[in-house]
Amino acid sequence: MTDVDPEGTPDHTYRLHVGENAATGVRRVIVGRLEKAAERLGEADGDALAEAVHGARKDLKKARAALRLVRAELGGDFGRENRALRDAARLLSAGRDAEAKLETLEDLVDGEPAAPPGATALWREALFADRDRIVGGEADRREEAIATIGAITARAPGWRLRHDGWKLLAPGLDAAYRDGREAFLALPASPTFAEVHELRKRGKDLWYQVRLLRDAWQPVLEATVAEIHEFTDLLGDHHDLAVLAEDLEGRKEVEAADREKLRALIDGHQTRVLAEALGLGERLYAEKPKAFERRLRAYWRAWRSPA
Repeated sequence: MTDVDPEGTPDHTYRLHVGENAATGVRRVIVGRLEKAAERLGEADGDALAEAVHGARKDLKKARAALRLVRAELGGDFGRENRALRDAARLLSAGRDAEAKLETLEDLVDGEPAAPPGATALWREALFADRDRIVGGEADRREEAIATIGAITARAPGWRLRHDGWKLLAPGLDAAYRDGREAFLALPASPTFAEVHELRKRGKDLWYQVRLLRDAWQPVLEATVAEIHEFTDLLGDHHDLAVLAEDLEGRKEVEAADREKLRALIDGHQTRVLAEALGLGERLYAEKPKAFERRLRAYWRAWRSPA
């Protein structure tokens, strides 16, 4: 179980508290996200199911990012738990991916005069049918995901986290920033889908991890969190458009000429969101990794030092 506040309510907040042992806090955060994910999956049905699955997947991503923050301490336990979290999320991916295609198509054609209306309607109808079929058949996969999440939660008290404070957190935070910066600087002029997706994953790790530490200096780190969020959201839009384009290629109910028009719309939107994301990335990854780590370490120590 997660820690509780003085009134007996489980503390699920995704942040470390000023008077809290860092190892205790990270464990609390991970278990809190796991418990919330299982709760969402176990209680939702009908029209609320898609939203519940989406929320559970977010919870698992948060838990996985917090786990990566302390991977140096966990040793072999990290590989086991990281794989288990990945597998649980994959059990929930098909329905969410189908829903995301619908949302991306709506955003793409909203107010867009170049979108062929008949072809768009046919494609939308096919995506709705896919979504309903997939979500309707996922009950067993959700139960499996709940069981996997429960097993990780049960093992969490046995994780060995020897260090506390910045010594516990620094290696994981440094890796998230360093890996993201390297992926950003290595990005070619015309990056592949895989290269952009890898950059997004590393940015997501950094976003979740800085969120955990944001109370160390709220005015600065809340703004940093918002910038990283915008950066990863834009890369997420690029990813969703790439998945939509792949789906379009297999839609034989859409005539070839209309597929070309829709593909041109997708390409144009991808170009714009990637350019905006890279502009943000220039600022986000402007610091060298050692400078970034030193700055956040100073915030942390000032926050945790007794007044």
